[in-house]
Amino acid sequence: MNRTYFLAASAAFILWSVAPAPGAPKPESQATEARAMFQQIDEWSADVADSAFRLSEMAKSNRDSESHLEGLTVMREDINRIGSELQSLDSMRDALPPWEVKALDQTLPLMREAADNAEKAIQTYNSDRPHLFASSYVDDTAQVSRDTDQVASILRDYLKLAKTREREDRLERSLSTASGF
Repeated sequence: MNRTYFLAASAAFILWSVAPAPGAPKPESQATEARAMFQQIDEWSADVADSAFRLSEMAKSNRDSESHLEGLTVMREDINRIGSELQSLDSMRDALPPWEVKALDQTLPLMREAADNAEKAIQTYNSDRPHLFASSYVDDTAQVSRDTDQVASILRDYLKLAKTREREDRLERSLSTASGF
C-alpha cells in the first residue's frame, strides 16, 4: 500500500518538474555550465529510455508486477532530474548559444510527453497491476522509451556538432596566426 501511494504521489511531481521556469538574465559563463547540463540530460535520457523499454518488455511477457517497481522508480527519478535541469536551462535561455536554445526547444516537448506517459504508466501500475500486459502500460512505457531515446539522440548530435564547430574555429585561428591574417 505504501509503495502504491509513493508512486502515485511522486507521479504528481513529474509534470511539475518539466514545466518551464521564468527566465532571468544570467552571466555568459553559464553557457559552459549549460553544455555540461545537456551532457547529463543526454545520459539520463538514455537511462530512462532503457528502463522504460525494459518495463514495456516485462509487461508484454507478463512478468510479476512487483518486478516493475524498481524500474518505475528509476524512470520517475530520472525524469524528475531531467525536468529540473531543463528548468534551469530554460531560466538561462538568454545566455545560451543558439544551438543550445534549439536543443532546449526540441527536448522540452519530448520530455513533457515522456513525463505525461510516465505518469500514465505509474497510474496504470497502481490501478491494474495484474493486467499490465493488457493495459495501456505497455504503450505508455514504450512511448517514454521512444521520447527519451529521441532526446538523447538530439542532444548527442548537438553536442557533436558543437564540438566539431569548436575544432573548426581553433583550426581557423591557428591557420590565421600561421599565415599572418
